[in-house]
Amino acid sequence: MLPMSQTASMAPRAAALDLIGAVLEDRRSLSEVLATPPARFRALPPEGRARAQRLALEGFRQMGRADAHLARALRKTPPEPVRWVLRLALIEMQGLGAPAHGVINDAVALTKAGPFPRLAGLVNAVLRQVTDGIDWTAGPAPRLPDWLRGRLLNAYGAQVTAAIEAAHLRPPPLDLTLKGARPEGLAGALLPTGSLRLDAPGQITQLPGYSEGAFWVQDAASALPVQLLGDVAGLRVLDLCAAPGGKTMQLAARGAQVTALDLSAPRMTRLRENLTRTGLAAEIVVADALDWRPAQPFDAVLLDAPCSATGTIRRHPELPLIRGGAEIKALHALQARLLDRVLDPAQGLRAPDGRAVYCTCSLLPSEGEEQIAAALARHAATLRPVTLPGLPSEAHLPSGAIRTRPDFWPEIGGMDGFFMAMIAPAA
Repeated sequence: MLPMSQTASMAPRAAALDLIGAVLEDRRSLSEVLATPPARFRALPPEGRARAQRLALEGFRQMGRADAHLARALRKTPPEPVRWVLRLALIEMQGLGAPAHGVINDAVALTKAGPFPRLAGLVNAVLRQVTDGIDWTAGPAPRLPDWLRGRLLNAYGAQVTAAIEAAHLRPPPLDLTLKGARPEGLAGALLPTGSLRLDAPGQITQLPGYSEGAFWVQDAASALPVQLLGDVAGLRVLDLCAAPGGKTMQLAARGAQVTALDLSAPRMTRLRENLTRTGLAAEIVVADALDWRPAQPFDAVLLDAPCSATGTIRRHPELPLIRGGAEIKALHALQARLLDRVLDPAQGLRAPDGRAVYCTCSLLPSEGEEQIAAALARHAATLRPVTLPGLPSEAHLPSGAIRTRPDFWPEIGGMDGFFMAMIAPAA
């Protein structure tokens, strides 16, 4: 453990190492760690916390590239804490353009204060060796872990898998969903699907229109499933697994009478805060979607099912390191049970003539195409083909469902990977 006293330059770097260590040790996502962060992160001012978080994210995103370059300067692999000091330092210098002198000095100091102080000389020598004369972006993108890469190769082939891996190396842009008209002074490009992609995000709370509730942060792909439901004005719509609430707000802004249900009370607190800021209304229910029963069925149900989240690795680059194939089987079973709850008329969630949208932020067909095919075989329901303008033609599957991928829209910053399908009662 490093001492609490740090120089101004070193404190965010030390905090980034603490964040990385907490993610890997507890196998929790960075967002989960940030909910109850390490002490040194909490002690930083806002700008220091932002810098530490950015360093941790880029560390996870670029670690494969850093390892490839460090391997040329190392005779053997150092202990993992020292390896992360080397990774972050190299990423700062080569990927983020930080001056080498300060980065190397802090890396040496961090090593001296860490569990392997005798390796400070190694850190100094290796970083000085790789400071100049390397092509940081040379070669193919680092490969995803085998548990995920094998599934992607089976689903999409080698060329698309490589394109997805390359897309994961690019920091994602920030997309907004507008409640109404774009606020004056909010600079950005309107995407073909309707989202606003910011030019230079900065601090979200300081953007024009934030305090007035004119928008909320939502990746362009995440904003698509609600569009599949079409006109929902006046309809009673159930948003299952609703937190943190982007789709709930979309539905409410489109005039639906929304009931937002989620099992997590803390995440629903954030949803309530977002509704208050945007001036939108929804009924909030904290309950298990597998048990809860409404007073009457809904006209439409949106199920954003728990999944592997493999479509969001651009935003959460730590996921391949803390997840594995073992938990996917349990997710498959949960998705199937949730679909049965929605599609079985006896469960009372959906009116006999009601619509349903199933979606996951996953790249895996087992959580999308295959899950829907199995559900339709179990129930008197059919997949209703839907076309959304602005998407690449590849996004529209022969079945009528829609699948987005991180390698789509490379010229304007990409998008998250999502599967979505509209389900209607059998004719």
